[in-house]
Amino acid sequence: MTRPFSKLLAIPAIGRQISAIGSTLVVIAGCPGALASPSAQASASTAAASTVDREDALKGFKQRVEGYVDLKKKLHADLPRPKPGDRGTGQVESTEDTLAARIVAARKGARPGDIFGSAATYIKQIIQHDAQTRGIRDAYAAMEEVPAQSPPAVNAVYPEKAALATVPPLILVNLPRLPDGLEYRFMGRDMILRDRDANLIVDFVTGAVPVVKP
Repeated sequence: MTRPFSKLLAIPAIGRQISAIGSTLVVIAGCPGALASPSAQASASTAAASTVDREDALKGFKQRVEGYVDLKKKLHADLPRPKPGDRGTGQVESTEDTLAARIVAARKGARPGDIFGSAATYIKQIIQHDAQTRGIRDAYAAMEEVPAQSPPAVNAVYPEKAALATVPPLILVNLPRLPDGLEYRFMGRDMILRDRDANLIVDFVTGAVPVVKP
């Protein structure tokens, strides 16, 4: 410290002002975000809120799926378990029909979105991002086998003669994982949640598939 500066500090009023400035600089140096612009802070806050919303939506979806599975287990408890080779004998079909009827009765008031809820927004984003990443031709090719059916309905039986188009692996890997017995399928431009054991449409996301042309 130079002698003139020491003399300034010796003056009470000036010394207090310099000390206050020094303290402020120390606080700012210890908080990197303190010098961030308001717009940068707002962007970071928005991104954090968006992440939280997404996690909450997907968590809610998972909980509702688990609730459906628990209901299905109770309704399936006293039904015979199909064995390899039973398909075509009528036993599997009979169990499937009985289970489907029970589920429909138990979910009589079910409406579109009861399972997907707010997660539908993020599922659409995943599918749309995949289409953009693939390019138009590849995205179109991936959807060629999708049945062009009328809009699905909750608790409706999946059409017997409709193709079960496989959801591309690059989309599946980014979607929330499903328990055994439930699967994602495309129907027209909609994504459905299908119960494989009862052949029922549990829920669906309208317009999940973007319009693509070769």
